[in-house]
Amino acid sequence: MRSSASALVAWSALVALLGLGCFEPDHSLIPPAKPVEVTSGLNPGDTFEVRVFGEEDIGGHFQVQEDGSIVFPLIGRVAVAGTTQGQLAAMLEQQLADGYLRDPQVTVVMTARENLEVSVLGQVNKAGSFDYRDGLTVVQAVSLAGGPGAFAAPARVKVTRRTGVGDETVTFEVSLPAIFNGKAEDLVLRPGDIVFVPESRI
Repeated sequence: MRSSASALVAWSALVALLGLGCFEPDHSLIPPAKPVEVTSGLNPGDTFEVRVFGEEDIGGHFQVQEDGSIVFPLIGRVAVAGTTQGQLAAMLEQQLADGYLRDPQVTVVMTARENLEVSVLGQVNKAGSFDYRDGLTVVQAVSLAGGPGAFAAPARVKVTRRTGVGDETVTFEVSLPAIFNGKAEDLVLRPGDIVFVPESRI
C-alpha cells in the first residue's frame, strides 16, 4: 500500500505540473517519450491515396485490410500496417523502381483513420475513451482519465495494442512510478490502444 500511496502523491504533483487543460509534460521530470512502434503508422481500416508523379494510371485510393496489407498495381500485395506515409511512399518508390518505373516519385495522402481514440479503463477516476493526438503517452492518457484511483496499482499498468494481423493483440506492462523516477521511458500510444490500470493486490 505504501508504494501505491507514494505513486499517487507523485502522480498528484505530476498532474499539477502537466496542467489538466493541456497535458504537456515537464521534461525536467519525465524522460522524453520514445515510441515502441511508429505512433502515426497505418492501421487496418485506414484509407489513403497514393499518387505517382506522371503516372495517372498507377496509384489511387486504398484501404488497409485486416491483415495489414493492400494490393498495389504492378507490385501486388504490400504489407503497410505500422508504416508512416513517408515510409510507405519510400517503400513503393523502391519497389516500383525495381523493373517497373524509372525514378518514380510517390506521394501518400491520408484520407481517413479507422480509430482515433484511446481507451483508459480500470482504477482511474474517469474511465472512458479519449481523442488520440500524435505523441500521446501513457502518463498523459491516464491524466486525461483523471489519474489513478485510490486503489490503483500504478506499477502494473497494461497497454493492449492491435498488431494489424487479424484480431491479434500484444500487451505491454508499464510502471508509472518508474517513469516518474526516471527509470523507465513513457510509452507513446497508438490510435486504438487500451490502457488498463489494475487494482492493487493489497
